[in-house]
Amino acid sequence: MIHGVDITAPDLQGELSKKLKIDRTIKGFEDFSMEGNRGIEPGYPARSLLYHALASPNVNLGHNGFPLSVFPTLAELDVVENYVYGIKPPCLSELHQRAGGDLAIVVFSTEYRPSPETVHRKHADVCFSRTGVARVGTKEPLYNPESRGFLPFFEGDDFAFRVLPARYSAYLAVQKKGDSGNFGPMSITEVAEEDKDRIFWVPIHKIFTGSECLKDDQGNPLKLTLELKATLVNEKIRRIHQVLNDKEYVGERTYDTGWKEPDIHESPFYFTEGIAAWSGNTDFGPHVLVPDVHPALIEKAEYNNKLLTFIVPKSSDLEEGTISGLDIRPFSSSLQFRFYKEQQSLEETKNVIFGRPVPEYVHVRHELLDNGSQQNLNNMTAEEMITKLKKGGYQAIHYKDYTGDGWIEAVCPEISDIQYYPAYSMVTAPDFFPNCDQRELMEWYEKEVNETIKIYVWENKDDLPYTLSDIRYPVNIKLTNEGSSVFSLNDDTTTAIVSTLYEQIPDETMVRVPFTTRHSYLPDAASGVFAPGWDVSYDLSKEGQEFIAGYGLGSPFPEDAKLCAALSTFWPAVAPDAARTFETRYPTVCPLTDEELGIVGGAPWDGVPGPILDQTKGEVEYNRLSHADYVENALNNKFTLSLTGKIDVMEYKQRLLAMAYVYKALGLAPSPENSLNRQKSEWRVLSFQVVAGHNEELKRAQLQTRTEFAGNIYRFDVYKSGDAITQSNSRKIRLTIKERVILFVSEPNILLRYVTCEDEVWTYKNGNE
Repeated sequence: MIHGVDITAPDLQGELSKKLKIDRTIKGFEDFSMEGNRGIEPGYPARSLLYHALASPNVNLGHNGFPLSVFPTLAELDVVENYVYGIKPPCLSELHQRAGGDLAIVVFSTEYRPSPETVHRKHADVCFSRTGVARVGTKEPLYNPESRGFLPFFEGDDFAFRVLPARYSAYLAVQKKGDSGNFGPMSITEVAEEDKDRIFWVPIHKIFTGSECLKDDQGNPLKLTLELKATLVNEKIRRIHQVLNDKEYVGERTYDTGWKEPDIHESPFYFTEGIAAWSGNTDFGPHVLVPDVHPALIEKAEYNNKLLTFIVPKSSDLEEGTISGLDIRPFSSSLQFRFYKEQQSLEETKNVIFGRPVPEYVHVRHELLDNGSQQNLNNMTAEEMITKLKKGGYQAIHYKDYTGDGWIEAVCPEISDIQYYPAYSMVTAPDFFPNCDQRELMEWYEKEVNETIKIYVWENKDDLPYTLSDIRYPVNIKLTNEGSSVFSLNDDTTTAIVSTLYEQIPDETMVRVPFTTRHSYLPDAASGVFAPGWDVSYDLSKEGQEFIAGYGLGSPFPEDAKLCAALSTFWPAVAPDAARTFETRYPTVCPLTDEELGIVGGAPWDGVPGPILDQTKGEVEYNRLSHADYVENALNNKFTLSLTGKIDVMEYKQRLLAMAYVYKALGLAPSPENSLNRQKSEWRVLSFQVVAGHNEELKRAQLQTRTEFAGNIYRFDVYKSGDAITQSNSRKIRLTIKERVILFVSEPNILLRYVTCEDEVWTYKNGNE
C-alpha cells in the first residue's frame, strides 16, 4: 500500500478519513500539501491524497517506477472533487461562520496545478478564476489523460487546430480584500501591492447536483439541482455598422455602410450560436465548455443567403488625432478605426484614444464587384491598394470568425436567498505556443534576468506585457441579460486567479517539480490588453473607465494576429514574432527559426515564408507586409503549430535572451537621443538557427577565439539594409545589404564576425559585461 491507504478497503470512507504517513519522496507527490495527511480532507482537494494522486499531471508513474497506463477521465475527477466537498456536507450557517462574511454563489473556472503554477507556490493546489479562456479550432477536442488537460495537436494534419475547452464550476464564495499570504490573488509585483485594497471573490465550498453537497441547519440533506448556462456573443460586424452610424462617434459626418437597424441585430452581424456549447462527451463530465468546430478558422459572412459586404468609408484627411471622433485610415493594408476624445489636463487639452468601440483593424481587401465577381486588392501595387483603401466607396466582403465573449451563470432553485455572480467567458484565437504561458515569462523576467540585459528585453517598464490575470479592469459591461448589464463597472477583479480560503497558512514543499505541458484555460495563459490585441481588447465607459471586451479585436481575428506578429517590437510576449518575415522596420524580439518561418522546410507557421538571401546580388527578398493576407491563409488552413507547438517556456526564454545579447553585442546602448527600440530597428534578422557543437563554422570561431560553447547555441545572421527595390511581383520587395554580421550565442557568451571580403575574423564578447 502506497502511503498506507488501501482504496479497496470495505469501509472506503473510513479508510480515506484515517491519518496517513505521506511519502513525499515518491515522484509526483513531492508537492502534495504539507498539511495533507488523509486520503480525503473534507472541503480541501489539495489536502486530499486521493484527489492529488488522480488530478496532478505530475503523477504518471507507478510505485514500481513504470509509467501508469490508466488515468482518470475529467468526469471521474469531478466525482472525486465532489466527494471531497460532500463527504461531510456543511450547512450554510457553518460556511457563513467560516467565511466571516456574506456568501454568494459564484461561477469559477478551475484547474488543479503543480506548486510552481499555483497562487502561493507552496504546494499543488486548485486555482480559481472568474474568467475562463477557450480557444477556437477546426477539430474536436483531445483530452490527454496523462497531463490531465487538453492539447491542440491533431495527429496526421499539421494544419489542423483542435478546439481547446474551459471547465467551470459553481462555488459558495465570500468577498475578501487581497491577502497574498492566504488566497492571493496571483499577481506580479507591480500589481500585488495595489491588490491589498481590492475586493476578490474567494471560493469556500463547491455546489453540485445531489443530496451530498449541503445540509440544512437541522442536519438534513438538501437535494440540490445545479445548472450552468452559457451565453457567448460575437458582435464585431455589428459594431462596425453601429458605430459608423452613431453621432456619438462620428459627429455630423455621415457614412452609408449599406446596413442599419434592424438588420444589424441579426446574424452574422450579431450572433450567439456556433461559438461554444457544453460538451456532450460523458468522459468530460458536466460544465466543460467546448468551442464549436468549424472547417476553417474563419469564413465569408453571409446574410439572406448572399455574401455580406459593407461600403468601405472614406479615410480621414487630417493627421490622426487632430480632431475628436472616429478616425478612419489604412494601417499597413488593414482599415484602422480609432475613436478620439478631447481630454483636459493641467498642462494641455488634446485628443486621446478613447477605448475601442469598434474592431480596431478590419479586413477590406476582397472587393465584391457589381457583376458578382470578386477582386483581390492584394494583386494591386502597394500604392494602388492604399489609394483605394483611402478613397473607400467599394463593397468589401465581411469575414466571420467564431470568437466571442459572454458569461456563465449558475441556477440552483433550492438556494434562492443569496446573490449569484456569473463568470466571464472568452472564446478566443488559437495559441501558437501551447507550452509557454505569459505568466511564466513575466515571473522569469522579474526574478531571474540579469539586470545588465533587462533593458534590452523591455526598454520601457511601463509597458510590460501583463497576463490577463494581472489586468485589473472590469469585464464587458456591454453584455446584457434581459436588459440589464451582466457585469458591473465596479468589479475589477474578475480576471484574477485565487486559491481557496485557508484558515491556517500552508507550509511550503521544498522540492521543485515540473511545469505542465497542456493547455491552460485560466487567464494567466492569456494575453492582457496589448496593442492591437490577441486574446482580448478593451473599451471605455462614458466616464472614461476601461473595461475588457472582445468586440475591439480585429474583424476577423487574423487581421489582429498579423499585426501582433509583425509588430512584436511592442512586447516580447508569448505570441509569434514575425517581424523578420517582412520588410518593415519592426525589430525582432524573440526570433522564430528558419524552419518555423518556412525558409527551410516550406511550412511557415502563418503561411508566409520568411526572407530569402540572394547571395550573388547582395539582396534580401521579402513578402510585403501589406500583401501578406492572414485572412486568406486562415480560409485556406495554412496556419500551423507543428513547429511552434514544440517550443517550451525554457526555449522561449533562451531565444528572448539570445536576441537581447545580440543587440548588446552589436554596440546598442540606451540613449536619451536615440531609443533602444529605434537602434534595434536598424538591424534585421536574416537567419536564425539552433546549431549543434559540431557545426563547422562554430568550430572555426571557437578555435580562433579559444572558447568552447555548451548548452543551447544559436546562430544569427543579421544585417543593416540599404535601398528598397520594387519587384514586378507586387507582393514582393527586395532590400540591399549594407552591413552584415554573423553571431553565435550561448548565454551569455557571444562570438561575432562582420561579413566582408577580408578573412574570417571572430571576436568574443560576454553579454553580461
